[in-house]
Amino acid sequence: MRVAGSLWSVPPGEQLDTVAHLASRGLSRLHWDASDGLFAAAGGFSAEHARELTLLGGLDAEAHLMVSDPFAEVDAWTDFCDVIYLHAEVDEWPRAADRISRRGSRPGLAVRLESSVESLPRDMPMLCMSITPGQAGSVFDRRVLPRVRRLRELSPDRSLSVDGGVTRSLVADLAEAGVESIVVGTDLVAADGAQRWGDVLRPIH
Repeated sequence: MRVAGSLWSVPPGEQLDTVAHLASRGLSRLHWDASDGLFAAAGGFSAEHARELTLLGGLDAEAHLMVSDPFAEVDAWTDFCDVIYLHAEVDEWPRAADRISRRGSRPGLAVRLESSVESLPRDMPMLCMSITPGQAGSVFDRRVLPRVRRLRELSPDRSLSVDGGVTRSLVADLAEAGVESIVVGTDLVAADGAQRWGDVLRPIH
């Protein structure tokens, strides 16, 4: 299981030290959220701040854009993220995905728990939400597990990630369902989080 760390719940003054600490314990990838307050509750990071922390930490990065107009946002994120997730519920995602590809990064699709997955493209990385987008710190919703199994049936080779409320105790269930990578925030950045996740943290390539 591959882990991408989220700093959403880390106070700004502690973020750089947290990145350094997690990197020293084996984390190799950061997950950056950006929300515009329209598609989801406002929060997350600006591309400029995320880029600074990524470069200072020397880690790989991916972005999750919870925004109503992703096309206007993607250029800044492609400067330092190799994968950028757009929400399938946003009408303009295909145009933004094309822009991401043209700038040398890989577009992926994020999908809410309530959204159908049957007609989604089968050749794009998928980020399955296990909480309501923008509600960091929420409890993991187990309805995501059968959705992941269905996506794996539809496309056995697709990259599948889960984001929201993931704790160390859920890793076995997520792996059994077919998840390849997970976004972990609160449970990883807690005081003993790096120790609790130490046997799971692996480089992502």
